[in-house]
Amino acid sequence: MNRLIASVFFISAIFISSCSTSGNQHLKNETSQSLQSKIIKNKTTKSEITARLGEPDTRTTTDDGQEEWAYLMVNNQFDATTFLPFAGLLTGGSKTQARELVITFRGDTVSQWTFSENNSRMKTGLIQ
Repeated sequence: MNRLIASVFFISAIFISSCSTSGNQHLKNETSQSLQSKIIKNKTTKSEITARLGEPDTRTTTDDGQEEWAYLMVNNQFDATTFLPFAGLLTGGSKTQARELVITFRGDTVSQWTFSENNSRMKTGLIQ
């Protein structure tokens, strides 16, 4: 009976271990190298960007009249042990992947863009 209960806990933890995702999922597989061939200064237009990435998460106008569009994607995956009683206290944690693309337009075309990505690991358990 104890083995059955332990098995149910471990199987439940596997199914419960979750992944929360927010933002623009088009950025999930992008890298700075892949974007270099897709976003070309003084050539790529707003409509081409919208067709590839959808609507931006934020739009900002700079003091010199340029427009900035920002796209953000965050993917957070919790370790399965985080949800297990006692095991989560010792070895819980999560992995986070974040990517941000900021595109500056002069008129209707791209004048510059920046791409940043962050992969981090957070350990919440007592055993690090």
